[in-house]
Amino acid sequence: MSSEVADQVACTAAVLAKTPDAAVVSNLGVASYVLAGVEDRPLNFYLWNSMGVTTAVGLGVALGTDRQVTVLDGDGSTLMGLGALATVAEADPPNLVIVVWDNRAFATTGGQETLSGTADLAAIAAGAGLEAYEAESDAAFERRYAEAVAHDGAAVVVCRVEAIDPDSRPPADYAHVKRRFREAMTD
Repeated sequence: MSSEVADQVACTAAVLAKTPDAAVVSNLGVASYVLAGVEDRPLNFYLWNSMGVTTAVGLGVALGTDRQVTVLDGDGSTLMGLGALATVAEADPPNLVIVVWDNRAFATTGGQETLSGTADLAAIAAGAGLEAYEAESDAAFERRYAEAVAHDGAAVVVCRVEAIDPDSRPPADYAHVKRRFREAMTD
């Protein structure tokens, strides 16, 4: 990957614009903060206190619906739950796209460096049996995300982004978020 990076806020907005009826499962912290800041909607499912399981939760949601499901995960969380990629590849739901925001940091817990600078997450996903794409700009992300959605099977888009400190936070009533997500999924 080059030194260019995409804008996580713009790319999150592109996800919602491309797949407005998708269920979106977001990793704790920055991914959820950005998603809520772009648009807090009933089909957003923000995870809390659960680093490393976002992709696995997204897989469960995808297996329970025909609706498009997008996971917004982080590089640190993905590295913590690498086994989930093999499980996703085995199940291979056609309605699941996993976006990995690669900022090379545990941004939510203080910016500690992750190993994504040396571990090639797209190659790891491909090695697990998934269709994998990489993006380093907003335009490249939009193209790669569209390709991943069109792919007949589960796919991963690893997008290099800057570590950010978003201004917004999702709703604090997590029981409400869960209820409204469940209701939106049955509509």
